[in-house]
Amino acid sequence: MTPRREKRRRELLDAARDIFAEKGFVAATVDDIVGRTGVARGTFYLYFDDKLQVFGELVSDFFARVAGSIRPIELGAGAPTPREQLRANLGRVVSLCLAEPGNVKIAFSTAFGVDAALDERLASFYASLHTFMDETLETGQRIGLIRAGDRRLMVSIAIGGFEQLLQDAVSGAVPSDEAELVDALMAFLESGLLV
Repeated sequence: MTPRREKRRRELLDAARDIFAEKGFVAATVDDIVGRTGVARGTFYLYFDDKLQVFGELVSDFFARVAGSIRPIELGAGAPTPREQLRANLGRVVSLCLAEPGNVKIAFSTAFGVDAALDERLASFYASLHTFMDETLETGQRIGLIRAGDRRLMVSIAIGGFEQLLQDAVSGAVPSDEAELVDALMAFLESGLLV
């Protein structure tokens, strides 16, 4: 794809993200998207089949980048402490989410139920995240960093709370200062999960 075509495609994706965040998937239209970019309706269809394809691409790409920002906790000699690595992981995810409030709104609050195939991709993402977190907590319990308990419950509470905090931060319901959010998350984990 030429740089010009890639730029136009990106403009359409950005406009769609904003429209979906403002109106929700059902109320948003292709006309809203092209109206925001100032291109003809036919131009939209040069890049995408329909608004569902755009929505699915936005959500899938966002979740892939969230997953890519989380690093496994290293326990080897010379590695930062597990707490430092956890804090760094939280910081990367919070930074990404604060930089992309529209993607947070559509991915965490409106994505499920839009399309069965998209639901499968989201379920796969969450299954991978659950597995990763469960393995991380298991290691943490083994080395005495994480409290004893049912890891499945810990993972569900942690993911649900983290998602809600991010949604609240991008909506303005809580402060959106990155350092403050990471401090609050660490304080919560220190009082609940961490030994």
